[in-house]
Amino acid sequence: MQAAQASGPSVLDTPLCKLLGIRYPIVQAGMGNAAGIELAAAVSNAGGLGILTATMVAPEVVKESIHAMRRRTDKPFGVNLLLHQDLSPPADFAMDPAVVQSVQGKLNDFRRELGIPESHATPGKLPPLIQMAYEVIVRERVPVFSIGLGNPTVSMVEECHDNGILVMAMVSTLEDALAVQANGVDIIVAQGSEAGGHRSTWRKPPTSQHAAIGTLALTSAVVSEARVPVVAAGGIVNGRGIRAALALGAQGVLMGTRFLLTSESTASESYKQRILDSSSDETMVTDVFTGMYARVLRNTFTESYVRSNTPVLPPGRQYAATIDIVRAAETQQRPEYNALYCGQGIDDIQRVKSATEVMADIVQEVEATD
Repeated sequence: MQAAQASGPSVLDTPLCKLLGIRYPIVQAGMGNAAGIELAAAVSNAGGLGILTATMVAPEVVKESIHAMRRRTDKPFGVNLLLHQDLSPPADFAMDPAVVQSVQGKLNDFRRELGIPESHATPGKLPPLIQMAYEVIVRERVPVFSIGLGNPTVSMVEECHDNGILVMAMVSTLEDALAVQANGVDIIVAQGSEAGGHRSTWRKPPTSQHAAIGTLALTSAVVSEARVPVVAAGGIVNGRGIRAALALGAQGVLMGTRFLLTSESTASESYKQRILDSSSDETMVTDVFTGMYARVLRNTFTESYVRSNTPVLPPGRQYAATIDIVRAAETQQRPEYNALYCGQGIDDIQRVKSATEVMADIVQEVEATD
């Protein structure tokens, strides 16, 4: 990958690069199922840090994905888990049957549209896949353990360090940044409210207006208090965004939506096209897909669900109730019923490119002389 030649030291040559063993301080977000092996390997091979997802993935699949990643690259990479307190370990909830039937009744409207079986069942407790995936990460000595929606315990961090694993945790408030720092993490990701996907808190806030700090404000605050490298995330899709983050003292950036719109991403073509056809004003923060707040594109699912005043089940249980709809919508290329996780930087994304092209374009933009 050829970058534009700049005079003097590169602005991208931050201490984070040396810590992670990468060329450019650009981290690809986990992004659930959209971040597969091909995408993560392409980002790592292009000089960034590719991240695999392991949340709600069977341990044998996590292991094989790590092995497949190592067959495709000899560069550092990470594996991401969501350590939300209601998911790891899976929490028990006493749910009102009337609430469950209200939720399933609304979801059946969508199931009928998609032609899939209706359901009136109470969603069951999720299996302990996150704990099992963590054990695989440690045994496989993955270079970086990437954490969203959670604060790893001191013993987890020490276990990772004993196995040569760096720990990177994402937070959405300064308070949470100080908490993960106190537990010994090596890198803090400051996730601004512009970010697509789940808001990275390990307890569900009272409303979507809590833990909703912009990327610039949060990055600046965390940098002022952190004793470890800070990575900025949220609405960053190009070189200008990276320059802004670095100017605030961040040592790198994490990007999700920009890498979702790559040829290697496993998101459906209808998902990608829907983002390209949308503007940043069409995103919203909602808990209707998983029971946890996340930024998505508005669509028929979100608008109809919210308008109906249907309640939302607890974290994880709402996911279990909606996952059949989301999977059917993805398979059927029906974005109006899909969970379209998306950040607010989409106005600056014009087309789908390969991950290698995206990396090259961003590096060139950052390093080009003014």
